[in-house]
Amino acid sequence: AEEVLQGRRVKPSLCPSLEVLDEVAADESIRRLLFCGVGCAVQALRSLNGAAPEAALGLLPGGLYVLGTHCVDNSPTPEASQAFVSTLPGVGAERANDVLAYEFMADFRVHARLKEDGGGGEGGG
Repeated sequence: AEEVLQGRRVKPSLCPSLEVLDEVAADESIRRLLFCGVGCAVQALRSLNGAAPEAALGLLPGGLYVLGTHCVDNSPTPEASQAFVSTLPGVGAERANDVLAYEFMADFRVHARLKEDGGGGEGGG
């Protein structure tokens, strides 16, 4: 927990899924790679070697497959968003309809802007 707190205020940040890329590049037996990550990690991967990540990693042409995942800022449906914000401390089910927006912030908490707050509300997550 202390290491996570030491890394706060870094946004976007390198995530553990990117740490393994040096090992991938050093291992000649790895010719194809499926990378799973959130949007900012995928952007970092795709920017390797001037937007030629396969060459940078020593992969076959066409050997990089990317599976992007949602971060907390994106919700697949309004119902999923409603269910998520209702779990936030300071929001709960009783105030979920008052949430105007929410975002994962550099302090590693989800901040929710509520109607009554005039734009400054926070729900910790």
